[in-house]
Amino acid sequence: MMKRSRSIVELISVATLIFLWQIVPVPTYLLPKPSQILLELLRNQDVLLRHTSVTLYEAIAGYFLALLLGVAIASLMFLVESVARTLLPIIVFTQTIPITVVAPIVAIWFGFGIGTKIGTVAFLCFFPIVVNTYEGFKTVDREKLEFLKAHGAKWYHKLEHLYLPHTVPYTIAGMKVAITYSLTAAVIAEWMGAQAGLGIYIIRALNSFRVDRVFTAVFIIIVFTLTLFYTLQFLQRKLFPWATKLEGGG
Repeated sequence: MMKRSRSIVELISVATLIFLWQIVPVPTYLLPKPSQILLELLRNQDVLLRHTSVTLYEAIAGYFLALLLGVAIASLMFLVESVARTLLPIIVFTQTIPITVVAPIVAIWFGFGIGTKIGTVAFLCFFPIVVNTYEGFKTVDREKLEFLKAHGAKWYHKLEHLYLPHTVPYTIAGMKVAITYSLTAAVIAEWMGAQAGLGIYIIRALNSFRVDRVFTAVFIIIVFTLTLFYTLQFLQRKLFPWATKLEGGG
């Protein structure tokens, strides 16, 4: 009942905000009204669908590449201490470089193909996944580990009964952070040069002084980012319900 009441309050808050946005007396060339954004979305749905599909592909492909590399490298760092000492400072250092600097450098090195966009997304999404997963491995309960060792547990028993149950919530937390970066990273990468995608759509809209189209693209980015985030959360609840409880989820 409390959860339903909270959802109703959230919906009312959002509806109120949209209503105030609609009636506020601000010039539409500065802040398009929600009705204008919706009209633009319906009017150009075919063009927007084409650009959105490209950006989504880049974002999801880069995200899964980051997930694969992040978990693999975090596991290697945990298993080989010298690798952790070497890689961890480098990984942290790479995150001090703004993505607006990384994207053009990557484009210069590897060209303007779709692989460059996927690589840029992977670069931005990689950090929270690898750091969280590594932290999960490092913080396993030592008493439980010693207990398993004392009973002659094999490495796969330790993995199944200790490391995975403890580390998966950490990895999922990193995945949730990374998924919110994916579309933004893809859009920024497209700004450096692309034939299609929401990034190039925004650039063309700005060059034409079509602020309504810019807001339409931003609206699509927000909707799909939220969709990806809550899809991941839904899969977490279905596949790893115990991880949701450890995170404090309902």
